[in-house]
Amino acid sequence: MFKDRSGDETGGQHAVRGFSFQVWQAVLETLKAHATGEDYAVVLEWQQDIAVLDSSKQPTRVTFIQLKKNESTHHWTLNGLLAPPPAPAAKLVQATIDETGAPTAPKRRIAIRSRKLGQSPLAKLYFHRQRFSALTRPPELVFASNAPFYVGVGDDDQNETVTSVELCDLPAASVAKVQEAFRKQLEVPENEAIALDGFRLTVTNCPTEEAHKFAIGELVELCQLKKIEPQVNAPFIAICLVASYVQQRAGKRAYAKDFAGLLERAVTRTEVTQYFAAANDTHVRTQDLVEQVIARLNAEVADYEMVQEMEVAVNTACAEVTNRASVVWLTAQALVDLYVKNNQYKANGNLKARLPAWLADLRAMKVRDSHLYSNGFLYCLMAMTLKDAQPLRHLSTAATGSQPEAAS
Repeated sequence: MFKDRSGDETGGQHAVRGFSFQVWQAVLETLKAHATGEDYAVVLEWQQDIAVLDSSKQPTRVTFIQLKKNESTHHWTLNGLLAPPPAPAAKLVQATIDETGAPTAPKRRIAIRSRKLGQSPLAKLYFHRQRFSALTRPPELVFASNAPFYVGVGDDDQNETVTSVELCDLPAASVAKVQEAFRKQLEVPENEAIALDGFRLTVTNCPTEEAHKFAIGELVELCQLKKIEPQVNAPFIAICLVASYVQQRAGKRAYAKDFAGLLERAVTRTEVTQYFAAANDTHVRTQDLVEQVIARLNAEVADYEMVQEMEVAVNTACAEVTNRASVVWLTAQALVDLYVKNNQYKANGNLKARLPAWLADLRAMKVRDSHLYSNGFLYCLMAMTLKDAQPLRHLSTAATGSQPEAAS
């Protein structure tokens, strides 16, 4: 059930990189799902613009969201929402007509136009209730736009624009109008009921410009309300990570023959949790990590000169590891290799004994350009290795002396 279907519209998969409005709306849906504490999967360009599944393992519920910008008018009308698109150029079909009925009468060929009624935006959404009728609960359907709706409802039964309304709450005449349009456009049998509950028209709170600022605010608020935990300390980075992965996944073109294939285009709770953790990780300054090691050395009553030299060199060392073209990387690579080879120097006991032994091994290797750096500078590099600081994570432990690749 949860896979691609032959004949599905997939053009959006190829052009999604241009639809930032769609991507940011998907990010907001992801945050909303994440705040529930339950599992989920958010997929772009599957059946509709956005699909939100209640599980990344065995989904039983799905919400389909169709996004439409309205830049030509200030609001949507019910007639506009139910109007099918203009019919495409008709195909000419040749038919033979016998004008007299006589067996030997001359026959004339005339052209007959073959037409098939198109589907309105709302009818396309409702179609998914037919396709996913096997689900215990019918799919939730949402038509979301940046413009409000003028659909015959309002305070005191006055006609006014509204920002959210369930189709089942429309006046009886409007409900009948919607059902009639769906029945005709989708060729629903007369004996089959058309249920409009769980079908919502809504104005999205996602702005069409600078949506990332709104998404950041949403994340911060959810964290403050403790609906998303642990606390995300770098919300800007976190939101950019999630948006980047949503867009990357949506751009995949592989046909999903099963649910596993569909998940390759989805963002799940597990992944978003990892993105948030990665954002928090980048939020921790390298200098703070080195200073934690210095504090530990002070607690162990380490040699005063060792601590003093590290405090003098910490700023220089932290600045140097931000330069991927620096000659420091040969030395940093050698320190990482020694750390792994010697089992983190655990046999040397406390940290105040490990670092000098580590330094002695490095000096004995005579790594190119390592003589340029003071003991305090090298101790700071060791502290970064100990704390798995972000600038050193790209280093390979397979070989010494390899030059790191340029940052992507």
